Amino acid sequence: MAAALFSLAIVCVATFVGPFLSSLIPGNWIQAGAFILILGSLLGPHGAGLIDPAAPGLPLLRQLGLAFIFLMGGYNLEPSRVVGSTGRHAMLAWLSSFGLGLLVAWLLPLEFSAKALIAFAISLTSTAFSKVESILSARHELDTPMGKVTESYGATGELLPVVAVALLLEERSPLVELGIMAFFVVVALVGKRLVLHEEHAHSKLDVFVHKGADSNQMMLRLVIAILVGLVALGVILGADMIVAGFAAGFILRQLTPDDSPVIGQVKIVAYGFFVPVAFVLSGCNVDVFEGGSEPLVVAGFILLLLLVRGLPVFVTLSLAPETRSMNPWRRFNIAIYSCTAMSTVVAMTSVAQEAGDMTAHIASVLVFAAALTTIVVPIITRLVEKTHSHAQLKSHA
Repeated sequence: MAAALFSLAIVCVATFVGPFLSSLIPGNWIQAGAFILILGSLLGPHGAGLIDPAAPGLPLLRQLGLAFIFLMGGYNLEPSRVVGSTGRHAMLAWLSSFGLGLLVAWLLPLEFSAKALIAFAISLTSTAFSKVESILSARHELDTPMGKVTESYGATGELLPVVAVALLLEERSPLVELGIMAFFVVVALVGKRLVLHEEHAHSKLDVFVHKGADSNQMMLRLVIAILVGLVALGVILGADMIVAGFAAGFILRQLTPDDSPVIGQVKIVAYGFFVPVAFVLSGCNVDVFEGGSEPLVVAGFILLLLLVRGLPVFVTLSLAPETRSMNPWRRFNIAIYSCTAMSTVVAMTSVAQEAGDMTAHIASVLVFAAALTTIVVPIITRLVEKTHSHAQLKSHA
């Protein structure tokens, strides 16, 4: 118990120190998640050995944190972002990326099993939507036309890899996986009808939850109970943690109105504890020295991300009627934003490694490279913006 508490204390310190180090860099150039992940590696078994990720209770915290990552991804996924012409073109861009990713993985001189090849290809096509949102929010670009298009492509880049994991990496038949996902959709619709009925009937439960003395606390407890229960149900049914977490987030969106204060509280619980703890503990399983010892491989993975994910997005934006009139530098930046891959790759490689579909070495290199994308992407997009602004000033001079 003492060893587990000591490890957890060091983990909690790392979750605070990481964002503090990020704040010391002006302009929000580097995301805090990268620092948190690297601190986990430096303090874990491959570094100072101060954190034992296998200590009692910590593996469960890590799994819950990974579930919360995709839970918030599922909640943030507005249907409007993946429908309409922009959503359809974003899906087309992702399908092109996946096909290109499979071809690249097959051509690489690496000994991949069939599932490892698919997992590697999916990693090359995924977008860490929450990271992209935080960058856009810090730059006050979420509500701009470019920000809205970026959100559509980013949301699709997080949703479709989750579906691909369920259909292509699970042991069961794809029809069974589709059945499990359909079950979650039914649960969401039934839950929404029950919530509307409770509110309309003004039952004792509705009065207690919404109008009691501790209504905010009770609502938060109810939501977390529903979320953890749904994730547990998904795991019992055999669904992947990624799929279960994402489905739980989608269900949460159906059960709570957009202006509900409880969502802010859930985010505090998720991003204040579970998610950063999961990043630290995931970092403990990554040998940052091993990942960084092959700079050419890491640089190659980042270049593959730009090729496999960024290029199809840029081409699609250039051909789609609703975006082809957009300034080329904006289309370029949207494509680069789509290459932010850390949280998705961390969760995906963790699942693939635990299932025996990916070696620890490949996982370390991929996670290290994905962490670097949270550094490289903000730098590239910022430089492009400054170069464009400088060119405009010169043209007006």
